[in-house]
Amino acid sequence: MLVSLTGSRRIWLAAAALLLCGCGIGNPSGEVSGKVLSGPSCPVERVGEECPPRAVSGAEVVALDGEAVRGSTLTDASGAFHLTLPEGRYVIRATNVGGYASTASEQVVISDAPVSVTLIVDSGIR
Repeated sequence: MLVSLTGSRRIWLAAAALLLCGCGIGNPSGEVSGKVLSGPSCPVERVGEECPPRAVSGAEVVALDGEAVRGSTLTDASGAFHLTLPEGRYVIRATNVGGYASTASEQVVISDAPVSVTLIVDSGIR
């Protein structure tokens, strides 16, 4: 038996199909966020004087699955980043900006629980 659909019902069904396709059904994902910091941040550290790592603005952060890049972003002014990725194992790698392009990385497992990492790249200060 064929059912005839009116124009408005066809539009509604098409919209519902698009929404269902965009919900990630069959493709679970999760989130990784964090900060990229740079240290040391002082040329000389003295006892009793704190010299914490500094936020890195504009650092490139990539999510690697083996050698393949599965996601990338740049840090904001506070060194923060956020990526949404399919579930799986990744290496999150940050590259410092400027004259001393050092990297830091951490292996993560993305699932339905958010993951947070802090990556500290070498500032080059000695």
